[in-house]
Amino acid sequence: MTMKRKKKKRRLRLGRLLAVLCIPLLLIAGIYVIYLNFNPVQLYSRDVVAEYKEKYDPKSNIKFVFRGSKDDVKIDGNIDTNKKGEYPIKYVYNDHSATARINVKDTKPPELALKDTHIDMTTDFDPSSLVDSAEDAGKIKYSYDFDKATIDERGKHKVSVTAEDEDGNSVTKTATLYREEDTKAPQLKDRKQTLSIMQGQLVSPDMLKVEDEFDPSPKIEIDDSSYDSTEPGEGTVTFTVSDRSGNSDTITLPLNVKKDPAYGKKVVYLTFDDGPSRNTKKILDILNKYDAKATFFVTGNHPEFNDYIKEAYKDGNTIGLHTYTHDYATLYSSKDAYYKDLQQISDMVEDLTGEKSMIIRFPGGSSNMISAQYTPHIMSELTQEVRDKGYQYFDWNVDSTDASGNNVPAAQIVEHATGSDEQYINILMHDTDAKNTTVEALEEIIKYYKDQGYVFLGLDTSSYPAHHTVQN
Repeated sequence: MTMKRKKKKRRLRLGRLLAVLCIPLLLIAGIYVIYLNFNPVQLYSRDVVAEYKEKYDPKSNIKFVFRGSKDDVKIDGNIDTNKKGEYPIKYVYNDHSATARINVKDTKPPELALKDTHIDMTTDFDPSSLVDSAEDAGKIKYSYDFDKATIDERGKHKVSVTAEDEDGNSVTKTATLYREEDTKAPQLKDRKQTLSIMQGQLVSPDMLKVEDEFDPSPKIEIDDSSYDSTEPGEGTVTFTVSDRSGNSDTITLPLNVKKDPAYGKKVVYLTFDDGPSRNTKKILDILNKYDAKATFFVTGNHPEFNDYIKEAYKDGNTIGLHTYTHDYATLYSSKDAYYKDLQQISDMVEDLTGEKSMIIRFPGGSSNMISAQYTPHIMSELTQEVRDKGYQYFDWNVDSTDASGNNVPAAQIVEHATGSDEQYINILMHDTDAKNTTVEALEEIIKYYKDQGYVFLGLDTSSYPAHHTVQN
């Protein structure tokens, strides 16, 4: 009996002890539940750093939502990570809220990549040449550490590059400069190539692709006495390539001089923009009457007259590419838009003639300023790119003024169109339904220049391009 009482008393004491211990825990838990009821949105931090120019989601600061989810929380306040500073944010859930301060800072150093560089003994060392790439949200300042006393000597040189941003975050990396003796002459990329020029044209250094191990711009000197461009046929041309270290090589290549129908002649290139139209047939009849050839820079605006394009081509005239739409706002809205329009008119002309035209006239000419309203500097880029693609663009050196309005007096058109005595004359005229006086003036223009000893030819990619000064 005594042992049973003792065990019972121990159980009672243990129960009382557990009760005493549980009461505070339950009390704390109750208080915490009450606290969460009044503060259901729990944050990781009340003071958060967001990285400058990186996306930041304020909900990522929510630790949990008592009896809810992050999706139920509304964010009151805006954060602009493109602008450094402090942004107060309120997290609202039902009738409760929590606040935090988001501090937009740049805490990351620049991302710096270096490259080892090889230079010859004649080149001044530019430490920035070791920087392959560097990226940061702000501006980057560079500093360099190397042995200035030995940097011009042959051999390997270690160079430390430090990139530091506006907030003092920095990174330092090391690359190697190899200074070496240059003993090799520049090399022609293709020693088996045959150069081609038109009769009367000079061989130009830009026809040759030369590369050198160290010199990015090796010199090319053409021996103009080594060939005769006045006579068509096969021959050779000799030139010398040299680099800044004094290495040189003399090379001879085959040369093909193509016959140029305009060589030694005075030539008028009659050009008609914006056709075809009802007037195209009249223009063709006049051209045939005087055995004159012209160039038609056509559009896609009047397919009902496209048979005249076929007729002009069969008569030996040149069909050039003007524009499919002639909508300045669209075709000059971007380079892609221009090339889309160019491809449309190119496809149309090829379908009609069976030949791909490489002759272009930009709407408004290469010097037009209307393109600047839509894309700054677009003409500077297009004029170079179209030639890189194999096209040639043509402007004009004589303006007939028929674009100044409809029904411009024929006498005025003749006066302006016949005001040149250049060897190569490119006359701007237009072929639309409204240009009746242009048709009226055409015979007199042709007769005038024939009397002056000119011939009338269509343009090809080797013709005098009469390029304007690009303004945009």
